[in-house]
Amino acid sequence: MVNETSAEGNATHERHASWMELFFDLVAVAGIGQLTHLLHRGPSLGDFGLYVVLYLAFWMVWASITMYGNIARDHTKLPFMLAAMLGLGVMAAAVAGIPERHATAFAAIFVIVRIGSDQIFGRGRIVVDWPTVQLGAGTLPWVVSLWVGEPGKYWLWAAGMAIDLWVMFAVSGELFLENAQKRLDNRLEQLSRKITIDPDRVPKYKALRADPAHLGERLGLYVIIVLGEGIIAVINAVGGVAWDAKVLGLGFAAFVILAGLWALTLMYGFVPRLMGETDLPRSLPWQHIMLGHCGLTGAIATLAAGLGLAIDHAEGHLTTGIGWALCGGAAAYFLITALAGARSGAGWRWTLIWPLPCALIAVILGAASPHLGALPIVCGLTALVLWPLLWETWSAGKWRTNSRPARPHRTPHRES
Repeated sequence: MVNETSAEGNATHERHASWMELFFDLVAVAGIGQLTHLLHRGPSLGDFGLYVVLYLAFWMVWASITMYGNIARDHTKLPFMLAAMLGLGVMAAAVAGIPERHATAFAAIFVIVRIGSDQIFGRGRIVVDWPTVQLGAGTLPWVVSLWVGEPGKYWLWAAGMAIDLWVMFAVSGELFLENAQKRLDNRLEQLSRKITIDPDRVPKYKALRADPAHLGERLGLYVIIVLGEGIIAVINAVGGVAWDAKVLGLGFAAFVILAGLWALTLMYGFVPRLMGETDLPRSLPWQHIMLGHCGLTGAIATLAAGLGLAIDHAEGHLTTGIGWALCGGAAAYFLITALAGARSGAGWRWTLIWPLPCALIAVILGAASPHLGALPIVCGLTALVLWPLLWETWSAGKWRTNSRPARPHRTPHRES
């Protein structure tokens, strides 16, 4: 059973990630690292599509368990967390064998963990802030895929993830709770015609809500995990080739990109804007925040993997697949940032300053990548990351001395 009053008391005590949650995140690190192997084969359009589907599957499992830990608080069941961690570890280990082998094992574990993360909340309780965790329509294609061969199996996986993404975008938790209660009341009304029901014992669905501060921290930590995998990929790539000016320049530029994405995302971008850590109010529902986080971290992971591949191909031109892994990931990052920022209070005018122009330029770089070397493309992406970072720091008053910042950033009070 989870704690039904998980959102209470936030004003007097702010939670932080537990040791169990941080331990669980280690498997997410391993899983994201394993996914980069899928991009080392070219990547072809099929490789890239499979990479996207598997990333979504990993993120969905991580988010489901994270939401459970957020709501359960001190009532978190450690055996369940450890079992989910083991399941995610098996999924990560299976990635290296996909598509030749282990695909069915990957799907089976995904189904088991998703069903478990639904049932752990208990009957009569609805997670209002992220109903996706309890709506299993997206899991059904994965179940069917257990008896389907390739490539139909992967199309079913893609269909399942598409359903989950649609649920995150279209299904309101409040409306879902209201409709569930109406259906229950209608059944009880029909039953009351046959037997007498005590009004004091009429069942009601209980709404489970997320702890905003804790969930915001967990989302931010996942961004750190993805960026950390990018750092590892770059270090491994630089360490695996002969060093010259071009390789060292690529390594330095890659580090600047990852450091810039860290600052943009966690200091000036998606996370602080949506978590209310700026002077702009958070206006998005939680299911849309989770959807944005899924897309944003997927874009960062793709770009980070592309950086490692670019260093491996420091000499000569980039392949079309590597070029789009780099530039497509960057374009997706800026586009999602634009949508999230506009919806969360920054306004559409802000999107025209850097998110949308940077997305457009990234697409142009992607189209030109087969005709250019790795260094020009990576340096171009470095400029795309530095420009919005310079703008945001200037806008926040970081360049001014003895003056009030133009757009102050509010840092929430944190208690140990």
